[in-house]
Amino acid sequence: MSAYNTVSTDNWQINLPEDWSQQRSDAPNKLYFEAKDGTKAAYITVFALTDSKSSGLAILAGWREKEINGLYGMPDYQWEIVEEWQHDETGVATSGSDCFASARCYRIVCLRMTRFPWLVRVSLHDYECRDYVLSKNYFQTIVESLSPATNSGDTQKVVTRVSVTPRIT
Repeated sequence: MSAYNTVSTDNWQINLPEDWSQQRSDAPNKLYFEAKDGTKAAYITVFALTDSKSSGLAILAGWREKEINGLYGMPDYQWEIVEEWQHDETGVATSGSDCFASARCYRIVCLRMTRFPWLVRVSLHDYECRDYVLSKNYFQTIVESLSPATNSGDTQKVVTRVSVTPRIT
């Protein structure tokens, strides 16, 4: 059983294995964490939303389409979408796509979550996925941990600025 650190902002939180460390990122709204051995990683990107009229699931569907098209556009990779899910509860919409390029031993799990006015995207990468079931088990706790921050339960609270300064506990 691995130990985890919680990475969180005022809006969302996720648990990452404690041997993962934050690496340099190329954008102010993007966080990058990598496993000590370099075989797994998480890219976390946060966006401020301006369209309050679209449903959360509709917004996430647009992001899903961009992500999947990006995977299909990778030369020499044959991606299979192994599983997808989505749900909308108490104003928080979530969706995910589990993608596997078996010939390249590469797996990406794309997670998305939104509650106006923010959206967070998490891409979990297994660069050496030689056993899909082992990879799925490894990432399961991480996938299940993506949630609104425990202090963000007040749905009436209006957030005007999305902060991506993570707290790691």
